[in-house]
Order: sequence, then C-alpha cells, then structure tokens
Amino acid sequence: MPLKSSFFKFLVITLFLFPWRVYADTPYQVVYLKNYNATEGLLSSRVNYIMQDSRGFIWIATDKGVSRFDGQHFKNFTSADGLESNECFRIAEDNYHRIFFYCSNYKVCYYENGLIRKLNSSQKVLVLPFANFFFNRYNELCVNYRLTTKVYHFDELKSKRHTLRHLSGYIYGSDGEEIILSENDLDMLEKELSEGQLNYETANNNTRPYRLAIEQNHLLLITKDWVHVYQYERSGIIPLEKFSFTGNVTSVYLTGKHTFAVTTVKQGTYIIDYITGERRNYLNNHITTSTLIDRENNLWFGSYDKGFFLSTNPEVKVIDQESGLANEDALKLGIAGGYLFAGHVLSTLSYIKLDANPRPPLGTISLNQNRSDFNRITNLLTIPGNRLLIGTDNGIFGLDVSKNNPSSWHPENYFFGPIKGIEQRPDTVYFISQNAVVALSKQFKRIKGYRFKPVRMTSLAWFDNKLLIGSLYGLYRLKPTTNDIYYVRLLANKGINAVKCLAANDKAYAVGTEAQGLFLFAGERTIQFNSPLISSGDIRRLVWTDANTLWACTANGVSVISFSNNYHDYKVSLINTSNGLPSDNVADVVKYGLNYYIATDRGIAVTQNLGNRHLPKPVLINDGAPGAQNNFTYGQPVVFNCVALSYKSMGKIQYRFRLKGVDKNWSVAPTGEKRFDLLPPGNYELEAVAADRFNQLSSSLIFQFTVMPLWYQQVWLQALAVISAIVIVFLLVRKYYLSIIGLQKKDYENELALQRERQRISSEVHDDLGASISGIKLRTELLSRKVADQPDFQEIDGIHEAITDISTQMRLIIWSLDPENDEVSNLANFIHKQAIKIFEFSNVSFHENTSVGETVTIISGEKRRQIYLLVKEVLNNIVKHSKARNAYLTINLYKERLHISIRDDGRGFDPDIRKHETMGLRNIHARAKRLNAELKIDTAPGKGTSVSIKLSL
Repeated sequence: MPLKSSFFKFLVITLFLFPWRVYADTPYQVVYLKNYNATEGLLSSRVNYIMQDSRGFIWIATDKGVSRFDGQHFKNFTSADGLESNECFRIAEDNYHRIFFYCSNYKVCYYENGLIRKLNSSQKVLVLPFANFFFNRYNELCVNYRLTTKVYHFDELKSKRHTLRHLSGYIYGSDGEEIILSENDLDMLEKELSEGQLNYETANNNTRPYRLAIEQNHLLLITKDWVHVYQYERSGIIPLEKFSFTGNVTSVYLTGKHTFAVTTVKQGTYIIDYITGERRNYLNNHITTSTLIDRENNLWFGSYDKGFFLSTNPEVKVIDQESGLANEDALKLGIAGGYLFAGHVLSTLSYIKLDANPRPPLGTISLNQNRSDFNRITNLLTIPGNRLLIGTDNGIFGLDVSKNNPSSWHPENYFFGPIKGIEQRPDTVYFISQNAVVALSKQFKRIKGYRFKPVRMTSLAWFDNKLLIGSLYGLYRLKPTTNDIYYVRLLANKGINAVKCLAANDKAYAVGTEAQGLFLFAGERTIQFNSPLISSGDIRRLVWTDANTLWACTANGVSVISFSNNYHDYKVSLINTSNGLPSDNVADVVKYGLNYYIATDRGIAVTQNLGNRHLPKPVLINDGAPGAQNNFTYGQPVVFNCVALSYKSMGKIQYRFRLKGVDKNWSVAPTGEKRFDLLPPGNYELEAVAADRFNQLSSSLIFQFTVMPLWYQQVWLQALAVISAIVIVFLLVRKYYLSIIGLQKKDYENELALQRERQRISSEVHDDLGASISGIKLRTELLSRKVADQPDFQEIDGIHEAITDISTQMRLIIWSLDPENDEVSNLANFIHKQAIKIFEFSNVSFHENTSVGETVTIISGEKRRQIYLLVKEVLNNIVKHSKARNAYLTINLYKERLHISIRDDGRGFDPDIRKHETMGLRNIHARAKRLNAELKIDTAPGKGTSVSIKLSL
C-alpha cells in the first residue's frame, strides 16, 4: 500500500542519510526496560503505535494485527477477527469508549463489547505517517495535518450536532480542546514554516511534514526538525520556546502534561518537557516508532523490530554494561575516596567517580589471587584514611584510594584464606576466616585468632562492645579478650538457627535468617519481619543506611524499613523490578549523599526514592461484555472474567475470589477467570479482588448472578408435585380407610347378625330345649322319689344325674351364646357362681378376689367359654385331688389384659410327671393354647399348686 511503502521507505532512507544523533548534548538515560515481543505473545515485534484507553488497557498496533495488553496477557485481533487489514497504524478511542483502528487499506474499524466491527461506509480515511488521529469533543474522527483538522463523519460515530467549521485554522484536540486561528496567527505560522522551507507542497510529499497540536492552552507547531510552542490567547498566539533537532526523526507525539516525545531511527526516543526544557533520551541505538506515558507515569516505547519496552520508574537509573560497567553481576558495594566500588566474581573490582558528570567514566581493578576458582569478592569495608578493605574467597586485600588517580591504586594482600565477614573497631579489624575469628591491628598485622567450633560462620557485627557471629547453626556472641575464647549461643529459644547476615548500629541489631525473615532487637523489644510484609523470608544482606533505616536485600527485591519513635513504629517499602530495579536479585546497598546505590545481578541501580509508598493500587475491571449473562441454568458452567491492571507489578498479580455468604476464606487464582460447574440454584454474589506484588489490594468487584433450577427443580413445579403427592396420598389413605371402614362396617353388620343369631339360638335353646330338658329332669326327679325303695332306683337316679349334667352344659351353652354376657364382669360373675357350687359340698374353704373395674370390656362368647372351662378344670382338680384346706381365686383386669390366678395349699404334685398322665392337665394346656394365653403352673410335692393365666382381650 502507498502508506506502508512511504512510511517505511522513509525510515530506511533517513537511517542512511542522517546518521547523527539528535540532541548530542542530551545524556542517555539508562533505565530498566522490560521488553515484550512476539515470544511473550505480542502479534509482531514491529510496533507502529501504542495508546491507553479509558479503562486502562494498552493497545499496540503492529504489522500483523492489534494486541490488547493488561500487564499480564495479550489479547490479539487480526483480519480473521474483523480488522480491515492486519497492518494497523493508528488507534484512538471515541467518546463511547469504542476503540478505532486505522489500517493500511485506508479504512477504519472499531472494537466494541469484545468484537471488532466494520463501518458501513466505503469512504477512505487518509492519515499520513506524521499526522495525528483522534476523536474530538463531538465524537468526530479527526486528523491533524498541516494547519488544519480534517473531520470525518460516519453514521456509526454518533457525532453530536454542532456548527461545522472545516476551514483552515480550525484546530481540534483529543482532550476536547478546540481553537480558531486568526489570519494573523496563520500568517505567523506560515512565515515560520517558510523560513524552514516548509510549505503545502512539501507537506504533501511526506518528506517535510508538519502539523498543529493542542495541549490545554498551548499550541504546538510540530515538524521533523523542530517544535515551536505557542501560548494560545483569544487575542492571538504568543511564541514561547522552540526546540530544534536534526535528522532521523520518525514522529513527534504529545505524551502527557507539558511533554512530547520525539521518536527516531537509531537514536531512541527523546522526551521533552516544553515548559522546563528538560530532555531525556531512552533506548539509544533502537529504531523507535511510538511513545506513551500512561496514567501511572510509566513509559512505553514502540520499536521497529524489538516489540515494545516498558519502564515503570524512569527515575531509577541503571549502571550496566551499556553504560560502561565491566560486569553486571555486582556482589558487594563500597564507597571510599569519592568513588563507588563494586565487587564482582573472578577478582574484579569496578569503580565509578561520584559527583561527576551525568555519565562518569568507569574503571576496573583486578586482584591477583592464587586460585582460578572461587574468586568472589565477599566484603568491602571503608576504613579511615580513604582506605578500602576487600574481602575475597582467598584473603583480605587493602586499597589506598587517597590519591585521586586510579592508575596509582595497587591492591595489597594482608591475609590468606576465605573471608566471610569484616568488622572494624577504632584500632582493630575483625574478620571471619574458616573456623576462626581473626583480629588485625591498624597496621594490618595479625594480633590474635579465636578458634571457633565448626558451625559454618556466615557474618559478623559489632554490638554493645561484643562481636555477634552468625552461622548456619545459630547466633553467637563473642567478647574478645587476651584470655581464652568465651562465646555463648543466643536466641536459641526463639528458634533462630540459620543466620545468613547481621547488621548493627548503636541502639539495635538485626538478624537475617534463611527462611524466617529478619529479627530486630532494640532493648527489650523484638520485631520479626517476614514475607509478605517484606520481599522474602530469605535475607541475603542487611544494611543500616542511617540510624532509623534498615535495608533487607533478598532474591525478590529489597525491602526498606523506616523506624521511628525509638523503633516502636515503622513503615515498609518494597523496591524491585516493578519500580525500576534491573533485577529482583539484590545483593547490597550503600548510600552516598541523597543517592542510594543498589547492587543486583544485572547492574547497579541509583535512586533517591525509598520505595513505593505512593504506588497506585491495581484496578480490577469486569472483562465481560456489558449486559453479560447473569442468569445461568443449573448444570451450566458459570464463568466470570476480570482483569487487574497494574503495569508496575510487571504481570505479578494474584486474584482472590469468594462467594459472599457462602465462602469463609478466599480462593486464590493466578488468572482472573473464575468457574463454577455445579452451583445449587439460588442467588449469589461473587466478590473478586486483586493483589499486586506490593501486597496492595484493589477495590472489590462484585458479580451478581442467579443459578436457575432445571424444569423439574422449579419451586412451583416442586410445590405442585408435593401437593399432587399429598392429594394422591390422601386419596390412597382415604380409599384405604374407606375400605377399612367398609370392612369394619361389614364386620359390624356380621357381628350384629351373629349376635342376633346367637340371641335367637340362645332364646330357642332356652325356651324350647331348655324347657324340655327341665321337664325331663323334673319328672326323673319325681320318679326317683317314688321308686327310692325299689330295685330300679339306681338306674333312674343315674338318668337323673345325666339329665342334670346335660342341663348344666345347656346353661353353659346358653350363657356363652347370649351376647348380653359379652363382658368381663359377666365372666367374673359367672365364674364366681360356678365356683361357689363346686366348693359347696367340699372340705375346701374357697376365697375369691375379683377386680375388673367399671369400664365395659367386651369378650367373645367362645373365649368366655374356654376361660370358664379352663378355670372350672383347675377348681375341680383342687376339690378332687389337692386335699387342700384353702383355695384362692383372683381375677384382675388391667388395660384389656386379663389375669386369673388360682392357688391352693394342698399336697401339690410333680408337674413333669403328671402333665403326661392326667387328662385334666392336658386339657388345661390345650385350652390355654387356644386362648393364646400365658399359662404358668407352679407346684411341687407338699407345696401346694399355683396356676397363673394371662391373656389379652
């Protein structure tokens, strides 16, 4: 496409035609830059443009599509997703928060609610490489080029109606600014352009472009050679500062309040404050294409072939190999004679002159050691007289830097052996070597050695006129004397075992451990600092930069603890790559003047800022489309997506979720997606927060949603089912009870019929058969009296007795058939009358006790008959066989359970023998079985007999 060819041909031509630097007097600012390219998920390493939308997302236009960046992940869009063309040159946001893309086919499309949509119009938009692309206050698409603003209208833009003025001199700004230049203003601008041999024709051929831009009340006339800033007044524009530059400029962008950026070929990007005139240069030797200063004051640089770069804190400068450092892995730092010294591996010592020009020269000193391995510099200690003691894996070296001439510095070896720590008192230097503490005089002569037990000593500090010695097996205290060595173990009761470093001042000392963080001891006060309050629990080095400021160096950054109120109060700040360090792996810190020098494995950082006390908190936003689904059916996955924006955290964001009213604890996730598969039906609130690497929490984000039950889980359906079940059960129970009632009614009717039939039979037997038998009995009795003295008397008397027995049995049958006798009280009365007759002519005294209550209790006629016969059998046996003097009958009724007890004081019998020999006992057992009664016979020879009968009525 013409745009594509003209733009990038220009880059290549200027690369060869104009190789000189822009602003040769501007110092190159070396800062930590995080690089993102195609390997991290960016669509392409060629970045044409960078912008930040109103929500906070960063949009990157490349030659292979558009990427949206949230600080952690890229969301990419190409022509397959709806882009007009994969090569995108500009991005802008309208007043409805839609993101518009200008592509290489001169067409515009836009992103809304997760989708890219194309405009209905076929009209083309012309945005030359040096032009500006934005929306004005009326939501009109604007392109600033030359001395006017070109305005485009599309139906989809929903522009506000206003008086249209597209004449030359009418200028719009992206923040709602709009001004009208008078004829005098235009003449002034055109005169300045003509002096630079710039005119309408030169602007059209893209080699000498120019345009106007508005920043609040400032008007900027922008060219590739200079930028002239004017104060805009209604009476006319007033010339202010003019900033000139030469060659290799690709674009000039307004980047923030009172600043603009100049992107170049091979000279990086210059950021210029047009009020103060301050200039800074970044990314030297790179082809830069776009620059952005976001709302967190981070710097973003687009490049032609390296993707884009992010600087989260340009106030932190970096001394690295690019700025002249011989070895970026700095192990120890020290300051002596106005020089900063950095110790490295392989016996290398770098030095930098402080308080010099912005880019001071760096030098290197090599120590001559006997071994080729383990040649690290382990300690740097400044002593009076501008001397530097250097501890290494192979001994102690001294360096006299009193002469301000590095060529005259010659290291001198004082001691051989591995050095683990050096501490100085006024006239003595103490250091750790292998399993001993050694003292040197001020002339660096050995005075005395204190042999220590093999505890792998790690560090040394002087506190309260005693030496504190850290080891991997605890903390020890040593009081150096001329006598035998005396040392004691400290803090064992606090569980402090592996001590890696120590630091002390006049009032307090700190102990750095391997996993428990650091402990501060100030008088009787003990404070423990551990992760996440500080960067890590594994402390590599502790440094007091003043009496109230303690630095803890770790592999996850450095923590600055500022104490006050005699160590009772403190504040903690974290410094790491997120706020400017070149690496999180921090080894040492020193202070000189207002600057702090921080040693890392990727160079030395220089800053005056003690941390992140005013860092912005992460912003958590709903990444779903507006009006997204909030009603889900049971069984359907419930998925929510949120994004935390915190570019200073360098992608190190932690998400926390919980269902309000359901979860007691937060669930932690590395991404902003939360999924539920089988939530019970109901209304829910999902609360989400984000935590950055400084342990700052975002404001809560609430997702309100409902899980709808399935059709068979609907409440009305469940209620209907319950009601239906109740009705069905009611009908079944009703039918059952009706059948029972019917059966009971039928049984009752049968019972009534049976009772009537029993009544009829009883009456007929009594009236007919009973009368006849009574007549026969009467006649046989009269006949027996007449023939009492005749030989046939016995036969007639036998007939009389038989008829008497038949009459008795007949009365029993009549009594059992008569329904009027179907009561327990009638049974008791009947048994009583018959018992009187049985014992009437015997020698046995009969005793009776009956208690059946006043309640009517029904008993069937057959059951009455069997009970009576059973009792009669027992009573007859007493009269016939017991030879007893007394017989006792007890009848009790309790809760429809009848208990009959019969006993005598006769001779008794052996039940195991008699029950098989007598018909009476067999009848008793047989009748009890027919009654389902409990029968118990208790007897023994000479002990009488007791019969107990229990049955339920």
